Amino acid sequence: MRRLPTISGDARLHSHWLSNEWALIQNDQVIAQIRRIGRLSVSVVDLGTHGSLVLEPAGPGVVHAVDGHEEEVARITRRSWWGRRWDITGIGFNFELVSDPRPRRWHIMIANAPLGTLTGSLLSYNRVHLHSAMGIPIPAVLLAWQVIARPWEAANEPRGLVPVRLRTQEA
Repeated sequence: MRRLPTISGDARLHSHWLSNEWALIQNDQVIAQIRRIGRLSVSVVDLGTHGSLVLEPAGPGVVHAVDGHEEEVARITRRSWWGRRWDITGIGFNFELVSDPRPRRWHIMIANAPLGTLTGSLLSYNRVHLHSAMGIPIPAVLLAWQVIARPWEAANEPRGLVPVRLRTQEA
């Protein structure tokens, strides 16, 4: 499996009010275009020359990122009942996503130290600002966005919905 690009410094996730179209932007360049399919609780991500990802539920409190080769590249797993702590794991990384006591502010942590901060706007998560001192893989950023912007979908496996692809786990 290949590694996907990272984001460091300042970036933002942006969507117009009531739109299902999002963009991950850094230095005025669109890094990823995201389309939410709310009925399925799925996001489809176009990474340009780096391929595509599908962010989809993978069981209660789990969302994973699957690449164009049907391989899981990362996953985020709920660690707390309220959905305020998550584990983000993938190829070559293992982070925590932790809610800050201040509203609409989250931290991506490594070894209990903040690596990056995600901050929503005053009223919504239609504009999310990311600041990171070190590179964070794009799948980790997108999975963090998925559970922050859509907590009611990610915190519980959507009742009555089936993930886009059913997979069998090898023991």
